[in-house]
Amino acid sequence: MEFRYLRGVSAPGIARAAAYDITGVLPGTHLAVPSPTLTMIIDLGHGLDLTGPGLPGLTTFRLCLSGMHPTPYLVHHDGLQRGVQVDVRPSLVRALTGAPAAELGGEAVELDDLRPGLAAELYGRVAAAPEAHREAVAAAVLARHAVSDHEVQPDAAAAWTYLAARGGAVTVAELVERSGWSARYLAMKFTAEFGMGIKQAARLMRFDAARRELEAGVSAADVAVRRGYADQAHLSREVRSFLGLSPSAYLARRRTEFTPV
Repeated sequence: MEFRYLRGVSAPGIARAAAYDITGVLPGTHLAVPSPTLTMIIDLGHGLDLTGPGLPGLTTFRLCLSGMHPTPYLVHHDGLQRGVQVDVRPSLVRALTGAPAAELGGEAVELDDLRPGLAAELYGRVAAAPEAHREAVAAAVLARHAVSDHEVQPDAAAAWTYLAARGGAVTVAELVERSGWSARYLAMKFTAEFGMGIKQAARLMRFDAARRELEAGVSAADVAVRRGYADQAHLSREVRSFLGLSPSAYLARRRTEFTPV
């Protein structure tokens, strides 16, 4: 899940921790889009209200951990959003929860249901910290708790790292050759650890890189070439598959998500 908060700090196993404080905007919704990380939201406002994959309806979270989902969540807000977003690499999930990322699937859960001690400390320390220090405090607490006898399956971890380093632009055959295992073995270990197949993960990583470039103002035609899509139409189909919107419609929505009062 990728929210719309840009600044932040990183730490081992954490792609980014970013504090946010949004006020003075009209009530509305915004898209929390698919990404190749798990997303933790420490909400310090009125609660994080979500609809989307795996939820029965509008669901409110205090400390939400979301798996890697193939379609967006919709965040409903009343004009105030305050808290910290932590983008967690899948390799850290076992250390934090004792279970692989696959067990979360694409669903959002309360961290308190998985690790109540961690949830209580994380929420308490972040809530007590000055706004400027919240992201660093969140990263430090998670780093301290990320000590576990539950090791990530090494072949799956190596394949994910190689895929991520290349933005998903890797074939299964290349991964199999590098691993020294059969395609069946590697696919089984990869799916068991991350909850998705190698090709699905590669698609998600490539989409994530393409989406970021589109948001940065790179033209769709150039993004298609840079990210190895067959053509601009192929890129558009992939964006629509993950977001339900064309690239231009998605960018237009992004521009209007937070309207000043």
